[in-house]
Amino acid sequence: MEPFFILALFQHGYKARTSTLYHLLKGKRTSSVLLYGFLYENLHFFQLFPALSEVQFNNIIADLIKQKLLRQTVDGEVQITTKGQLDTHRYLTNFSWINNYHFGKTDEMIWRLLQFTVQVVSHLSYTNKNYIPLEQSPLYQKQVKMYIKSMPKVELIKTVKQEWTQIFSCLSDEEANYFVKQFSGYQQIGKTAFQLADDQGNPFDRFMFSKEKLHHLLSTIEQMPDGSFLKALILQMIKQNENKSMNETKAYLERLDSVEKLAEQRKIKVSTIKDHLMELALTGDFPFDSFITTKTSDFLLECSPPYQDWSYRSLKQLNPALDYFEFRLYQIQKLREEREANR
Repeated sequence: MEPFFILALFQHGYKARTSTLYHLLKGKRTSSVLLYGFLYENLHFFQLFPALSEVQFNNIIADLIKQKLLRQTVDGEVQITTKGQLDTHRYLTNFSWINNYHFGKTDEMIWRLLQFTVQVVSHLSYTNKNYIPLEQSPLYQKQVKMYIKSMPKVELIKTVKQEWTQIFSCLSDEEANYFVKQFSGYQQIGKTAFQLADDQGNPFDRFMFSKEKLHHLLSTIEQMPDGSFLKALILQMIKQNENKSMNETKAYLERLDSVEKLAEQRKIKVSTIKDHLMELALTGDFPFDSFITTKTSDFLLECSPPYQDWSYRSLKQLNPALDYFEFRLYQIQKLREEREANR
């Protein structure tokens, strides 16, 4: 783990709890951890380092404080210093395509499936059955066989070639070459991502280099038109990154507009429904007005941004009737509107 990367996660400039950031990087899927990621725009690094030890993380934080790159506040939170901001701008690499919240659980599996599909279609185009498959697992074998049988051989070969050409046209030449060099097929043996990232310095840089490029590729495929062969091939694997129970709650949102009704329909706790709704509000279209009362909106409308600085405890002292769930939804709604306007 590189200290400059941890430092960069505080470049937002707000006071923040280090323990919650640690749980975010480890992949603890609670509403408070996901909310933290959203507030400080670090959600895309969710579960990026599941093996990170708390001791290692805390040592990095302590060292950054010692170097006066971070400062610790009286309430135990930390905030980046002016010196820290300068160092961040000097060393930070742009990881704009990494989205581990959306792809992280299955990204490597998807890439293996794509590589295997290319190998099979390549040998199929030369009517060659005498080769060693990249994958022996039924997980990949069954998936590829099913999609290969979905259309005639000539059409399949033409479609796969056209779609990869389309995908690579959306990537830089460097990125396209990076993926092409990893493909195996007729009379071609692909290199590993590790081999291609060998000139990227230390293991951390190589890991981030590969992750950035892979997530850009997956995002590009995901944006292809519905019905595209490669998009259909990987879509179910992408969905495995989502909270299944949350999606079951989402299915009822069009006709049930209260937490209590949803809990009754799902036969689960109200608190669990609130967690589901909170996560849905962070990442997709959400009916905020159905769950935020006019009373709460009118009160919070009088509060000044930045929304990241809002403290529920402080605002509740001003308005004892303020509901925590509604407060968070309103905060999320306003931040989403603000970020959308700034794009």
